[in-house]
Amino acid sequence: MARVHASSGTRGKPTVVGYTAADLAVWRDVMARVMVAAGARQGDLLHVAFGYGLFTGGLGFHDGAERIGMTVVPASSGNTARHRLLLEDFRPAGLAATPSFALHIAETISSDGRDPRALGLRYGMFGAEPWSEAVRAALERAFGCRAYDIYGLSEIIGPGVSGECAARDGLHVADDHFLPEIVDLVSGTPLPEGHEGELVLTTLTKRAMPLIRYRTGDITALTTAPCACGRTSARMARVKGRA
Repeated sequence: MARVHASSGTRGKPTVVGYTAADLAVWRDVMARVMVAAGARQGDLLHVAFGYGLFTGGLGFHDGAERIGMTVVPASSGNTARHRLLLEDFRPAGLAATPSFALHIAETISSDGRDPRALGLRYGMFGAEPWSEAVRAALERAFGCRAYDIYGLSEIIGPGVSGECAARDGLHVADDHFLPEIVDLVSGTPLPEGHEGELVLTTLTKRAMPLIRYRTGDITALTTAPCACGRTSARMARVKGRA
């Protein structure tokens, strides 16, 4: 065991999760994949507004960014005035945050008579809570950049299980590490490609806490149809709700 994290506790008591050094290396790699798919590049400055600590969001994006060769501003969550100051002074290429907190930052900047679009963000990577296409539109309108959905859960690895590419036609699953299935919500019977149901994941490379057919509780669908971006991994639709 090299590190311990814990889930956010959406189903009650938080679930403790463990990582070996090899697991952490896999996490950095899959995070680098989803971030590059969203437009992150070596040398970019990334403002991380996810919480650090037992929650996997902050350190997940932080380590993935360093794997790419980005410069990281580990701002963490809370203290909106500090975020505004850092964003306005450093003018990062990317923002990683929950969509609700990102919108709160934008509203705070606007309330002071400034324009969040003047920050010059190229992309925003959002997750850790459900968000709709309407929220995506609000984020893109507020910051003047493209907003990408990043999906994960602590029990599997944290963020980095899947993420959107420039086509934004589903989230590419790192299916060489996490085998996805869709099952019927009641019977648990596997469903054909394209059918909506509960996402089930099996970890293929994890050592400290391997999981076989873990029911995530998230409702989505899978496709293996070719993507315009050229990536060949399975894609999941954006999560519609909880089982």
